[in-house]
Amino acid sequence: MFKIDLHVHSALGGDSNIEPDALVERARAVGLDAVCVTEHHSHALSAPFDEISRKSGFPIFRGMEYRAAEGHLLIFGVRAGRSDLFSGLPMQDAIDWVHTRGGVAVPAHPYQKDMVGGSLGDLVLALQGLHALEVANGSASTSDNRLALQAAAMLGLKGIGGSDAHGLLTVGQAYTLFPSPIRTEKELIEALRHGTYSAHFNHSA
Repeated sequence: MFKIDLHVHSALGGDSNIEPDALVERARAVGLDAVCVTEHHSHALSAPFDEISRKSGFPIFRGMEYRAAEGHLLIFGVRAGRSDLFSGLPMQDAIDWVHTRGGVAVPAHPYQKDMVGGSLGDLVLALQGLHALEVANGSASTSDNRLALQAAAMLGLKGIGGSDAHGLLTVGQAYTLFPSPIRTEKELIEALRHGTYSAHFNHSA
């Protein structure tokens, strides 16, 4: 079995205090086999993790978290930034954009309210072409995660887990469990599209 925290932010993104060099040590300490760094609106910001992964021998994947008009979207397998995918597009348009470029788009914490009280909420039920929902988010409430899990069941989708860590001590509080090791981005995308996986919490992390 292979545990990946698919939603981590680092200090490179400007809103986390997780220093890149400390991430691998923490991830290993809490029993993770890999992490995916998902900085806001930028794939390029996490570029230093390629070298950290190479030197440490610890798989570090790179995605991004995008703010659509209705909520947040985790994007895997597409090297995008603000100049490629403008902030605030309708979520369905962003999903379609990602898929046409060979990536995977997963709505993040769909029932978690933002600072002004808005959330994607049940609008997630109308989205097309999804492979999964984030149903275990380490920073979301139990009720928000439960609603996301129910939505995934209604849509017949699999669920992913990620800590949404912005601090070192929360890395690994939620993760995605795959049946076999994943070593490359290509393998991750293939697994998210067609593989078997499940979302879990690690309350001891």
